[in-house]
Amino acid sequence: MRIIHDIGLLLLFLYGMYSFPVLCQYSPKKKAPNYFGFQYKPLIPISVVGDRPFEMTEGNFLTTVTPTLGYTFGGVVRIGLTELLAIETGLARTKRNFLLEHEVQDSSLFATNTLGFISMEIPVNFLVYIKLGNDLFMNTSMGTSIIFYPSNVQTRVIPEGIHQFIFEGRRVAFFSLDVNANVGFEYRTEKRGVFYLGMSGRIPLTPVLNIAAEYRYDTQGLVAFDQIRGATVSLDLKYFLPYTKPKGEQVKKGPIVQ
Repeated sequence: MRIIHDIGLLLLFLYGMYSFPVLCQYSPKKKAPNYFGFQYKPLIPISVVGDRPFEMTEGNFLTTVTPTLGYTFGGVVRIGLTELLAIETGLARTKRNFLLEHEVQDSSLFATNTLGFISMEIPVNFLVYIKLGNDLFMNTSMGTSIIFYPSNVQTRVIPEGIHQFIFEGRRVAFFSLDVNANVGFEYRTEKRGVFYLGMSGRIPLTPVLNIAAEYRYDTQGLVAFDQIRGATVSLDLKYFLPYTKPKGEQVKKGPIVQ
């Protein structure tokens, strides 16, 4: 819990550093357009913020769980509030992957396997722009995500004969809340749309999976228990379709003539 608390403070501090200069540029008279686009986020296994490798032991049975590369993909809607403020939401599918290494110590039994589990995400982030040029913007955002976990997961490997290694993950709940923080740059064009590159961190408020690793031989077995918290760091790639201005004659401000 102390690690999660420190990471949250770090992300909040980072958000404040980047958003403070922008608040000085705030202009309520100008409103940013709305955008629709797509995002792809490779989930990078960085132990500083994301889940880190850990071991599960019971007797002489050892399982090492190592996060590997995953991804998030989906649609994004950006709702402009002013020239420098917006709300970003959407719908995305996330797949987290793990490498499992099972070992019975003081024996030749060893096996590797992989585990992946899927979740659906609806983020709601408050976004602040920093204008660096006519077409180049930096932005930072912070918010929360509603996460849905559709199913439990299980994997099994048989190294030899009557010996089996079984790994199972059971969702803690159908729904959970995550805290998001993002920093990135975007290049805007009228005809080709908006291109975004950034990084983000996501920290669940509660663990996402209760996990069990079992070594089963004949009618006996050893079982180790733990949890996966589900924190991630990602590289963010986004593309927004070009903004199309409404067609038709614009109504000029002035007195109404009867």
